[in-house]
Amino acid sequence: MNKKLPFIITVLALSLAWSGCNKSGKLSQKSEFKPPTGPVEFKLKWPLGERVEQDMDMKMKTETDVPGQPAPIKQDITMGQSYGLTVLQANADGTHEIEMDFLGARMSSQMGGRTVMNYDSAKPAAADKANPVGNIFGKIVGSKIRYFLDASNAVERIEGVDDMMNRMASGAQPQALAPLKSMFSEGYFKQLMSANLFLPSNPVQPGDSWPVQLEIPLSVLGTMIMNYNFTFKNWEMHGARNCARLEFDGTIQTKPDSTPNATGFTMSIQNGAVSGVSWFDPELGITIDTSINQNFSMIMQIPQNPRAKPKAGVAAKMQSITNVMDQAMTIKLVSVK
Repeated sequence: MNKKLPFIITVLALSLAWSGCNKSGKLSQKSEFKPPTGPVEFKLKWPLGERVEQDMDMKMKTETDVPGQPAPIKQDITMGQSYGLTVLQANADGTHEIEMDFLGARMSSQMGGRTVMNYDSAKPAAADKANPVGNIFGKIVGSKIRYFLDASNAVERIEGVDDMMNRMASGAQPQALAPLKSMFSEGYFKQLMSANLFLPSNPVQPGDSWPVQLEIPLSVLGTMIMNYNFTFKNWEMHGARNCARLEFDGTIQTKPDSTPNATGFTMSIQNGAVSGVSWFDPELGITIDTSINQNFSMIMQIPQNPRAKPKAGVAAKMQSITNVMDQAMTIKLVSVK
């Protein structure tokens, strides 16, 4: 039903940085970094040959009001992804080439206390062949996306998305493919490597705050606007690493697309709020852990009969569907080598 939902709920968390805390590689080494008495610069670092692996997990509760239904439809969803990043080139001019490879994917859904879907690429089963989502996820694992970053760590271009789309589409039913194809767009992958947008542009010290505003095009669904306020709370040990604790909160909303949608479909986000905390390691140049909570209402206007062919000069009859969502997300760095 919500083709853009996975993109919306992950874009902030995945963009904050590559995060987590586990005893592997450089994460198990005690920090040599000593917090200064004054301001310090927070900057991402991509050493040549470095390999980063991380896990992202999200739990979401939704209540959907549908016209004609006596009560809201309640659903519990969990999603997870595992992937790696390898620095292939670190050039003298500050530009980098980084390859992402998908290591695993998992997703489950419960409705009314009944499991309607349960997929984990790490635990293949015969039933996966009859699971449209599982079948497509299985093709994502092993895909590779290559990023080309400029000297400020902004994404100049990416390669591999078309190959990934072709893998997903092979043998898949269009109805099952559409939501994931909408999610795994080039814009989505660019957002995954936009951690630099959340870091302060100037050196900071405990007590300093800075605003962050992002506008993310959602095609015919309009533009999602995120306004955040980040605060450097204090220096804090997180595992073996000496990190800056960054707390943030903000709002999420949408503005409509300037071009009318021929289908009449519209979506808006209301009462969107987000809060969270992350730990940035200035010595490694990476975020060690991130936790995020989001809640909002998504209002969708859709045709009562989406299969009906539009008639010239006749407006389609519409219905309103409201999704109230609560989400908790964590991103954990598994290893840095």
